[in-house]
Amino acid sequence: MPKIIKKKPAKKKSVQDTEEVKTVALRALDVMKGRQKQAIIIISAIVAIVLIFVFFNFYTYSQNKKVYELEMEANSIYYPAKTDKSLPETEKWKRALELYKKAVDVKVTPTALFSLGNCYYNLGDYENAIKQYNVFIEKFSGDYVILPLVYQKLASAYLKTGKNEKALETFANLSKIKNGTFKDTALLMEARQYEILGNTAKAQEKYRALVSEFPNSPWSAEATVKVSQKTKTEDKATTEQTPHVAEPVKK
Repeated sequence: MPKIIKKKPAKKKSVQDTEEVKTVALRALDVMKGRQKQAIIIISAIVAIVLIFVFFNFYTYSQNKKVYELEMEANSIYYPAKTDKSLPETEKWKRALELYKKAVDVKVTPTALFSLGNCYYNLGDYENAIKQYNVFIEKFSGDYVILPLVYQKLASAYLKTGKNEKALETFANLSKIKNGTFKDTALLMEARQYEILGNTAKAQEKYRALVSEFPNSPWSAEATVKVSQKTKTEDKATTEQTPHVAEPVKK
């Protein structure tokens, strides 16, 4: 007669085992909550960045638009398509000046800053013109289109205020722009200024350098004439100073 196999009764889980399962479940829940919180923080950060980017672009666009409108209005006064004889030049520059100032207050652009300096220059306010030109040089030293003109106007403003050494220093700086691209212009302006100051020797030095280094420069013809005139003057002076020796009388 076969033996009857009795089933072993299932072990009852102890209270300790139950507590451990609960602890693991709670930990898993905490981890899930932590990750959920992390995800919310990351998403919030991304949304914030996107909003900042959109706002910045909109703000930049608004600024650019406002500056453009102010500049265009100022340019229409400073560079009118038709000459308005009813408006005096001084009044025209004053009105343009105010608009350029507003444009620069919103956003500094090379064209607005240069035109602002020119308005001051035209009105005879050379100190403020010098200030604006120097701000341009500081902020837009890589703008090789306008920068040479700024140096020339700056030097002229220095000359207007009697700051001759500053003007000559500015011409020297002009000669260094873009590996000497504008050196011929700087040499000519230096030579002219030395002539005004009565320093003929220094002026001739600059003229000769211009003729020697830049024979194809548009300024070379003027420099050549100046050098030639000086040479003729010196030759004439030498001839007049040479004592006349009488020829011996033939018997």
